[in-house]
Amino acid sequence: MRCNKAYDKGRNKKLSADLYLGNPYGEILGANLEMVSRKLSVLLLILVSIVTFLFGLWPLNFFSENQVRWLGRQDGIQFYKQGLSNRRASGGVCYSDSPIDVRTRTDMFVPTTIEIFVEPHERKGGGLAHIISFHDGYPRSSLVIGQWKTELVIRSRNNQTDARDTYRETELDDGLITNEKKLFTIASGPERTEIYVNGELAKSYDIRSLIGVEHFCGYLNLGNSSIGHNAWAGNLYGVALYDTLLTSEQIRQHYELWADGLVDGATAIEPEPMILYTFSERTGAWVHNQMGNTNHLIIPSTFKALRREIVVRFWRDMYWDEGTVRDILVNILGFVPFALCMLIFLAGNRHISPRRAAFLTILAGATLSLIIETVQMGLPTRTPSSLDILCNTAGAALGIIVLRIIPLPQNAPEKN
Repeated sequence: MRCNKAYDKGRNKKLSADLYLGNPYGEILGANLEMVSRKLSVLLLILVSIVTFLFGLWPLNFFSENQVRWLGRQDGIQFYKQGLSNRRASGGVCYSDSPIDVRTRTDMFVPTTIEIFVEPHERKGGGLAHIISFHDGYPRSSLVIGQWKTELVIRSRNNQTDARDTYRETELDDGLITNEKKLFTIASGPERTEIYVNGELAKSYDIRSLIGVEHFCGYLNLGNSSIGHNAWAGNLYGVALYDTLLTSEQIRQHYELWADGLVDGATAIEPEPMILYTFSERTGAWVHNQMGNTNHLIIPSTFKALRREIVVRFWRDMYWDEGTVRDILVNILGFVPFALCMLIFLAGNRHISPRRAAFLTILAGATLSLIIETVQMGLPTRTPSSLDILCNTAGAALGIIVLRIIPLPQNAPEKN
């Protein structure tokens, strides 16, 4: 009996040595591979791969709700759900059906005035929530007026550079208070930029030529960014764009018209705006420009961002908030089980060296991640990102490290 036990032990040790000679995983896996059949490891790998794939696409929503609705009893539209993460498309969208057609009188700077009648519903932490933005194909929007917490933020792109990838920014502290209805008037001239709240001057900035007519270019977006990552929540009662600098008296008079609900296409407004949205339709999928037959807006029945993009330079607009950190951790840790199963499967092949097994495991993780990101192109609320691929690949590498540090359960030692 002792001879048989000694023979079995020697045979097991020899088998482990043959399979894992010089293998750093041998001490961890050698005693367990005989208990795990080849078929079981294959089935386990397939199961974990499917779960990882579906988890990477979650939620599987090909027809997401566009969270915009008419106010019904009064003029205006409501964006009724704030984005949960600035790395995913969500919320509501409303945008022009074609690039905005604004004819300027000259190639030189033309001063502008913008009127926005809004009522925010939620404080927006994290990234910047877009109330109004213009996108013309360049990486940065030509103009963004948005909300960060309670601040009204204005960003205008520097169009003097070929890349057009820099911008100037200013803000109004405590301008956007939850459930407070306000008319913001932004008057930008060649010498100064001024912000009025309900017809009264709130702040004056020594910023020259911040917003010109040249910034009214491309597609106009309301309540979100062009890729749908910057959802804003609140009521929007009116928007007016002027190619002239309104006087303080005109601004005060316009506020009285907005407050009394008298701003519409039939009312003579001096000076006349280029574009005017009063949201007086109260139903349907179209928001009409009251000043002409062009520059209308559409409210899609289902969520569909104006454009889709693959985020390659993720560090450019990345905002480090709780949601971003959570997404990164999930993307890393979510691929650890896949890496463990892949490594166990490869280790069962005596013709694959440990280094090659590790390399193939990382390669398989990167490939699965690439497949997931490609399929995400068909999901309206998901945006493929190189950051996700990097995190998933790092998760596969972490799985290899975990398997080297934490040994699998060993067989109980036999008594002599």
